[in-house]
Amino acid sequence: MNRHASAETPRAGTRTPTPRHASLLSTALRYAAAGIAVMPLHTPYPGSMCSCRAGAACGSPGKHPRLRHGLREASTDPALIRAWWRRWPDANIGLVTGTVLDVCDVDTTPGLSAVLDVLGVIRPAGPLVRTGHGWHLWFAASDLPSRVGMLAGVDWRGHGGSVVAPPSRHATGLRYLFQQPWTTGSALPSCPDPLRRLVLPPPVRVRTSPAASIDNLDRYAQAALHGELQRIRGAPRPVIRHGKRLSGGGRNNAVHLAAFRLGQLAARGGIDRAAVWARLIEAAIDVGLSTGEARRTIASGWRAGLCRPRR
Repeated sequence: MNRHASAETPRAGTRTPTPRHASLLSTALRYAAAGIAVMPLHTPYPGSMCSCRAGAACGSPGKHPRLRHGLREASTDPALIRAWWRRWPDANIGLVTGTVLDVCDVDTTPGLSAVLDVLGVIRPAGPLVRTGHGWHLWFAASDLPSRVGMLAGVDWRGHGGSVVAPPSRHATGLRYLFQQPWTTGSALPSCPDPLRRLVLPPPVRVRTSPAASIDNLDRYAQAALHGELQRIRGAPRPVIRHGKRLSGGGRNNAVHLAAFRLGQLAARGGIDRAAVWARLIEAAIDVGLSTGEARRTIASGWRAGLCRPRR
């Protein structure tokens, strides 16, 4: 029998309705009481409409903040939360990750199977949320960064991340629901080592030659490298308030994307990897990444780029 056959993953039409007492406001206050910063999100309406100005053209209906400064304004202040939901009583609930909880964000059924395979279990140990098309696995915050694509269809929401929380409404019209419960005051499970290794893969040894020079690159590659270095140095910095890191900025993603794009070029030949990596590492360190983090991020992006050559 398939190891995952007994994991109950109800079909969309069989979900239990959200109890009337589990109002958006009261639940937002419960999250805040547990120390999780919350924020009001826009609301999805039938026909993939969003309450934001974009309406039907919104690319993420019901998933982005109503607040001008997003994560930076998220709060655990009950008075402020009540004021928000008096103004927007149907607002979805957004939770900031990386301080109290981290979330493994799974978009597909194969993605869930892959995560359970990595963990070697039939079902996760902690809270499990059914989203519109996938699942959220809740873990205790573990000082991990957010990472996109740690597995196919699987992201990690850590520092600088956020998730939509029950009983918010999905664009499908269904509610986010706990399939395995979360109880205020109960300890969340720690991130298992196999997942941690996927979020932070082992350092990759990078040999850079002192003689490696950007002059070895052709003009097109030089221009591409120059543009990516500018984007890295212009990436948003982390936001820290009252000693708490509220946003991880965009530095890591910028480095990963730069390495990916240049790796796409390298897949077609004509690029001196040593020269390119040396410049990328230098730029990553300039914007505050550690040498190890820079190398891991570049190696990950470069490998992904090599697998998808630019046409």
